[in-house]
Amino acid sequence: MSRHLLVTNDFPPKVGGIQNYLYELWSRLDHDSFMVLTTDHQGADDFDREVGFQIQRVKGPLLPTASLAKKIDQLAERFGADLILLDPALPLGMLGHRLHRPYGLVLHGAEVVIPSKIPVLNGLLKSVMRDAKILIAAGRYPAQCAFDLLGDSTTSPAIRIVNPGVDVDRFVVASEIQKLEIRSELGLTDGLGVLFVSRLVPRKGADSLIKAMALLNRDESPPQLWIVGSGRDKGRLARLIERSGIDAVFLGKMSQDKLVALYGAADIFAMLCRNRWFGLEQEGFGIVFLEAQASGVPCLVGDSGGASDALEPGRSGFVLRNPRDVKSVSLALDTLIRNPELRLKMGSRARYFVESDFDYRKLADILKDAIDSVVLA
Repeated sequence: MSRHLLVTNDFPPKVGGIQNYLYELWSRLDHDSFMVLTTDHQGADDFDREVGFQIQRVKGPLLPTASLAKKIDQLAERFGADLILLDPALPLGMLGHRLHRPYGLVLHGAEVVIPSKIPVLNGLLKSVMRDAKILIAAGRYPAQCAFDLLGDSTTSPAIRIVNPGVDVDRFVVASEIQKLEIRSELGLTDGLGVLFVSRLVPRKGADSLIKAMALLNRDESPPQLWIVGSGRDKGRLARLIERSGIDAVFLGKMSQDKLVALYGAADIFAMLCRNRWFGLEQEGFGIVFLEAQASGVPCLVGDSGGASDALEPGRSGFVLRNPRDVKSVSLALDTLIRNPELRLKMGSRARYFVESDFDYRKLADILKDAIDSVVLA
């Protein structure tokens, strides 16, 4: 059995997409095959006691210093690690050259795209990536970014795609009774519900969704928009909702249990992510799309970064090639609103799609094989 050390600033109980990705995958590996080195966080003691695998924590952020390199080497020696995985590529990847064991990198997207466009960081990132034994890419998008940066070279490391996934035993298709219960508890409509889950920042496209809903036929019973999340854009979005006159509810941040239930109660999920700053800001993948589809809900997805990989276009939802085009968004919404049979068909396909390709149990096996392929070669 190969053994490795995962070094990251992003691990639970700290909350976020990267933290969720790492935990859901690594927790499904053999617990004796790895150790995690990460930062301290509120609630870490209780979390670490329950997980069943070894976690070492340090105060403050992990930075590419000589002292941290020494600590990593000591931990790797004590644990018998064959490989050290660093996340993110910058700045932690800069430790790779100081370590006495082979290293690999975990790539998510933004930490590759943005430095690759900046001359000084471009060279540094390329050097860090080229000397790695393996690059584990969280989707096709970061894998393509790495390939574009390194080129087709015999000296390039192995690039292995391990997609983000979803816990298909937790996110499930809700019964009608369950749908009514969560709607009643939160004071939501009995009619059609359109769900948006994300940080409230411009790139996530809640403004386009609001404008698109304002274009729907008002003579018929309009859907209600459920907005889950918080962020700097909330004030602007609230003013936009007031001007547009649509029926919308801000639900703020929600507990994971409540959010799971709300996914199941929705009729349509929409997050119209878009590129900003000439492509420097893009969606890495979009786990929210998988969570919605696992709940049997068809999706409207903005075409940004790797987001379109998170569904089957035309079968489990629609990809909006220009998510700023509110008329196109409104047309896609209207298509789903007017066709309950299509919603049901797409929702069923969505559940099958996620179970087949994005079950974290299957993805953990892919991760194990990827690590073993370089350690045991």
